[in-house]
This record gives sequence, C-alpha cells and structure tokens, in this order.
Amino acid sequence: MREKVIIFILLLLPQCLMAQQYKALEDAMVDRVQIHQDSLITKLLEEKIAGAEGETHEISGFRVQIYSSNSQQTAKAEAFDLEKKVLEEDLEVEVHVLYTPPFWKVRLGDFRTRDEANHLKAEIIKRFPELQGDTYVVRDQITVKK
Repeated sequence: MREKVIIFILLLLPQCLMAQQYKALEDAMVDRVQIHQDSLITKLLEEKIAGAEGETHEISGFRVQIYSSNSQQTAKAEAFDLEKKVLEEDLEVEVHVLYTPPFWKVRLGDFRTRDEANHLKAEIIKRFPELQGDTYVVRDQITVKK
C-alpha cells in the first residue's frame, strides 16, 4: 500500500508543478502583445494614411474670376500683383493664377454651387470696389478633398 501512495505522489507531483508554471507564464503574458514586422510595412502604412488625408480630385464647380487680360507686356505681372493683394486681405480662399493662352486669369475659391460663389463675389466687390466690372462667377474644374 505504501508503494502505491509513493507512486501516486510521484505521478501527481509533476502535474502540480507544471500547472504552477503555466499559471506563472499566463500572468506574465497578460495584456501584452508584441508584433514583429518589417519596418517597410510600417512606413507604407504611414504613407497610405498620410496620402488618404490629403487626397483630392477635380469636379465641375464654380470660381469667382476677378481678372482676365491678354496684354503680353503687363498681364502676368498684374495677375500676380492682384493675387498678392487678395492674399493680404485674409479672405481664407484659394487664389488660382491661370495662364490659358493668350489670357492670364485670377480666380478665387473652389465652390460646388453658384450660390456659394456669389457670396464670395459680393464680398470681393465690397472689399475691392475697383474690381466690380471684372468680377463674375465662372464654371471651372475645382479641386475638392475625397
């Protein structure tokens, strides 16, 4: 009988010790996950996220044109001077200086509706009364965020 008890204890003892080791291992691993990946994967993910935030595309919309001239000697300088003047007014609107041969043009904003563009047109005429005769809403390809 004594031999049976000793054999039973010898068989049971390793099981108890292993259970304690597994419990200690589980406690050490709680709430920790380590991911091992190539640094290239991390870089590609960061580029994709950064690119998605700034992605744009062009659609048909409206802009406010405040200048158009085909005078070869002065048109380019006048267009960039007008751009600078508008930027100094802090209108918080995109200024687009365009060259469509033979015309230099200055257009403002990227609006989806004519009504939005008309609001800017009124503001431009209020701030720059000298541009009243040259300011009007035009249909154009506008840049919008995806």
